[in-house]
Amino acid sequence: MQQSKFSFHHDLGGLEVLHNIDKKTDFGRHNHSGYTVALVDCGAQRFFRSGGQHLAGTNSIILINAEQVHDCRKACDGISSYRSMYPTPELFNSLMDSTKNRAPYFSDAVIHDQVLASQLRGLFNTLDCPTSQLEKQTQLVSFLTNLCASTSKLQQAEDQKSLKCRIELAKNYLLDHLFDDIGLSELASLIHMSQFHFVRAFKVQTGLTPHAFQIQHRLNHAKAMLRRGDNISQVANSIGFYDHSHFNRHFKKNMGITPNQYKQAC
Repeated sequence: MQQSKFSFHHDLGGLEVLHNIDKKTDFGRHNHSGYTVALVDCGAQRFFRSGGQHLAGTNSIILINAEQVHDCRKACDGISSYRSMYPTPELFNSLMDSTKNRAPYFSDAVIHDQVLASQLRGLFNTLDCPTSQLEKQTQLVSFLTNLCASTSKLQQAEDQKSLKCRIELAKNYLLDHLFDDIGLSELASLIHMSQFHFVRAFKVQTGLTPHAFQIQHRLNHAKAMLRRGDNISQVANSIGFYDHSHFNRHFKKNMGITPNQYKQAC
């Protein structure tokens, strides 16, 4: 029997909860203003999220971020049942440190954590019964806190946005001073990071170390100068290389040919 049950909890900041029992109708691609945190009670669900398909079996938890496009459909022959709640970013913020105002970003679409699954099942059971708001609120806060503390399961959205802006600032600074001898400590201090954290974050965001990024853009300038016929040694000096051989080595590593071969070909 197909059955859907929806509930709205005013005493939990307007939390919406949906229980779907063997619903055979597929949900097309859509999004919600709140997060989707779902527990598969039995069977399996297949869904799209983050550019790919994901399969969630019995006792697994489905995580979809607020405003994230997704779909959902049954992925088994037998009965499939799942329960979902849709906490808003504002609800997360109200439960966290109010001075930081951060809603989470879940990097994993499906997690297999029996402790969290058991706690979420207990929360859904409590929300389905008449009980005190203190009990409901305590269980909700406890679950969301544990979910957010499961380290690799999420990243902070505001932290990620801030980090991206800071790395962009460092990239722009490098480009504005492309031919200067800039130190790592200068770049890291500019965006208030340790040197270790900066190098790691820069490579994650750009795919290159700060030094490789600098070399790549210097070589781009060098190619433009060589195409217009500039002297190779002068090109090397003007774009910040110590000598001709240093320039030659990096150019060949990048292009597969020497600066002179490139110049002659152009």
